[in-house]
Amino acid sequence: MHRRLDRALPGVFISLEGCDGSGKSTQIARLSRRLELAGLKPLVTREPGGTEFGERIRQLLLDPGSPDRSILSETLLYAAARCEFVSKVVKPALAEGRIVITERYTDSTWVYQGYAGGVPLPTIETINKIATGGLETDLTVVLDIGEASVIHRRLASKRKDKIESRSDAYHERVRQGYRELAQRFPNRVVRVDGGMEVSRVEAAIWKEVVNILSEKGYDLTNEKQGRESL
Repeated sequence: MHRRLDRALPGVFISLEGCDGSGKSTQIARLSRRLELAGLKPLVTREPGGTEFGERIRQLLLDPGSPDRSILSETLLYAAARCEFVSKVVKPALAEGRIVITERYTDSTWVYQGYAGGVPLPTIETINKIATGGLETDLTVVLDIGEASVIHRRLASKRKDKIESRSDAYHERVRQGYRELAQRFPNRVVRVDGGMEVSRVEAAIWKEVVNILSEKGYDLTNEKQGRESL
């Protein structure tokens, strides 16, 4: 078990971001498992989603057969789902001292609807703040894929959703947008090479997570024993 200090440990909010096909779901599962081995019980969720309302909006946004919409309308739909997500899932869990791990959060809107979609970044910033009440992640890990061909290979065998089906030029702007995002928010966003072998990506993410948890007062010195028992 992890050791608690004299004070109660705070909740910690972590997101994994990256292009479609960058390996977020795989790495979230691995990260969650490592935290569980350390005696923690992370809450794993996703965005849009996490609530019944959010899941319905997710279906509307991603279903390939859903109606076309403007990028601004799309931004506002994400914000509506996010508002419910923060108020009903994230804030209560953080108040309980949970570690919350989400696949995507506000940074996806910065990149997909802002950098790639063309919605002015000040507008994105304002909408995100309204939807979240200003709640930011403690750590955002961006899985950076250096070669577009890697993404093409990873998505080739799956049925693409409405956003995945957009043009190569759009997705290239997404890739570049994530890099700009890391420069814009260096206090909380770190880039990890998502093109590495899966276990190496896992190790790189774990290093960043241990750093932020240590800053918050967590002690994960016994985690190695848990890994060796696998």
